[in-house]
Amino acid sequence: MIYAAIEEKVRRPERIILSGRARPSGKRAYLIRKEPVLKRKISMVWREWREAASRQDIEYIIQTGAVQQMLLDKWYAIAEAWLEDELQAEYLNAIEAAGNSLMEAYNRARKSAAFNATTAAILNWMRGHGGELIRELTSGQALTINALLQHQAFMGISNPAVLAQMLKPMIGLLRREALAVANYRAELIAAGLDRSKIENRIEKYADFLLRARTERIARTELCYAFEFGQMESIRQMQEAGLVSDVQKEWMTADDERMCPDCAALDGETVGLDEEFSGGVKAPPLHPGCRCDLGYSATRQ
Repeated sequence: MIYAAIEEKVRRPERIILSGRARPSGKRAYLIRKEPVLKRKISMVWREWREAASRQDIEYIIQTGAVQQMLLDKWYAIAEAWLEDELQAEYLNAIEAAGNSLMEAYNRARKSAAFNATTAAILNWMRGHGGELIRELTSGQALTINALLQHQAFMGISNPAVLAQMLKPMIGLLRREALAVANYRAELIAAGLDRSKIENRIEKYADFLLRARTERIARTELCYAFEFGQMESIRQMQEAGLVSDVQKEWMTADDERMCPDCAALDGETVGLDEEFSGGVKAPPLHPGCRCDLGYSATRQ
């Protein structure tokens, strides 16, 4: 019986932990290190968007009450160039870091795998996901400006210089954030503050909200890329015949900032291509999500 048990153990495929609670993927450390870099690069877009809004653009906005397509095209072109020059490099760095981390975990037991960061799947993902972000940012900005033009604090403005001074600090904000700033402006005006104090407070408030949004975007985009890198690493292992029967486990940040939706997924395990009960295959579940995945597989 002893020999039979030994033979069965030899025949049985070994289950290995590629990442998990006891063996973190390095994602959180990567985000902490790289978020400030991407935040600075995102700020470049807001700055260039503000500079791109010319006097003629503002005059058109006053005349028509809406953002013209020409300005949207300029913003889109700026964001597209930023995607090519800055964002794709950050995507690739995150994908490589994630892929190499899982490959190294596999190689601790048997050194035979290396991550390929130049696959068509990776290049297609970077371009496609980045393009979705650019479209989202540009269309969202139009909605923000159009909503502001209907706010009482902006109605009746006929001076392009004044409107530009009021609008430009809002560029980069979501609609709800910009309206919060506009409401604050209305409160300050009703309180009788002089114009210089109003503009100073408005600029500080808008800047605070913009920094928070920039941080959310940086964290979310790096999270998307890192998780894609982990999944692509697993797929490369499968294609090479190194692993099978892959399982992934949802892991929360497990601290006071954890949201209820993420907490409900903590510990849930599904197959590689299956969705979690939250309706996604991998984090982020929401903007700014700090969750991670743990992977285990049968080694061939």
